[in-house]
Amino acid sequence: MARHFVLSTGAMMPSVGLGTWQSDPGVVGDVVYAAVKAGYRHIDCARVHGNEKEMGLALKKLFEEGVVKREDLFITSKLWDDHHAPEDMPEALNESLNDLQLDYLDLYLIHWPFRVKKGTKHSPENYIAPDIPATWGAMEKLYDAGKARAVGVSNFSSKKLGDLLAVARVPPAVDQVECHPGWQQTKLHNFCQSAGVHLTVNRFYYAYTGLIVTPTCVAISIHVSHDLGVSDLTKGLLATWFTWYNLDEC
Repeated sequence: MARHFVLSTGAMMPSVGLGTWQSDPGVVGDVVYAAVKAGYRHIDCARVHGNEKEMGLALKKLFEEGVVKREDLFITSKLWDDHHAPEDMPEALNESLNDLQLDYLDLYLIHWPFRVKKGTKHSPENYIAPDIPATWGAMEKLYDAGKARAVGVSNFSSKKLGDLLAVARVPPAVDQVECHPGWQQTKLHNFCQSAGVHLTVNRFYYAYTGLIVTPTCVAISIHVSHDLGVSDLTKGLLATWFTWYNLDEC
């Protein structure tokens, strides 16, 4: 598996990232600190997770101690659904940057192709029609300003991604989705390859249960597991699929 992937912007994105969804308060900072010291260079965040301030303290400590420099890390965050209005997006990005104690993000994603009223949660009465072209236009301005060195989307289907590509001045560099042997996203994967959009996997290890194990799968898994230094058979099956699909994971 490649150690890095080159995005359409030319940026080098590490192939394995540390996801921070559902990280417990008081724990995520220590996890980020330990992960970076152990060699992780890609940290995947999101505004809705509510833990960017704690992560920022960990990043500040890592920089001050000389463990890494800012340019050594690839930091991703995501625009939440209540800040899709173009006039609200600079505020959303600045809040993430301030909490993370950073001057820029390496990648900024539209978290979902949904929209709710500002300051509200997902509930039927709060949903409003998204205007993805307008939201993307504001993302492009954040990219132009250098506050996000690459921009992309998350949880976009091939149809929604194709509609966006048809109007985008700056094409999305990444689509981050749930993807694993139980839900292979073949149509989306093929579309992203043809369109030059990198497909990033989240929630990959949900696939640990319910894998289809055949003699052929096991034989291939043992071979690939040996090559990759993976000892567990289930992890080997996942690593096999992961390598064939040429994906990165957060």
